[in-house]
Amino acid sequence: MSDHSVSEAVLAAIAEAEGVDVKALDTPLYESISPEALDKLFRNSPVEVTFRYMGYIVTVTPEQEVELVSIDDR
Repeated sequence: MSDHSVSEAVLAAIAEAEGVDVKALDTPLYESISPEALDKLFRNSPVEVTFRYMGYIVTVTPEQEVELVSIDDR
């Protein structure tokens, strides 16, 4: 398991896909999903969560891997 939270992993994946630093992301994660609730959910059980954020379908797997699909690519 990583030293980073699930919400931090989501932000890092989006920033990498966009080619920017995490601090340069225009839209706060909380506009799509509660970062605190997301982190808490993955602390308590192996689940899969999918949501939309900044033009991507974001899926966090039970292994806490972040998968991105551009909405434009669908």
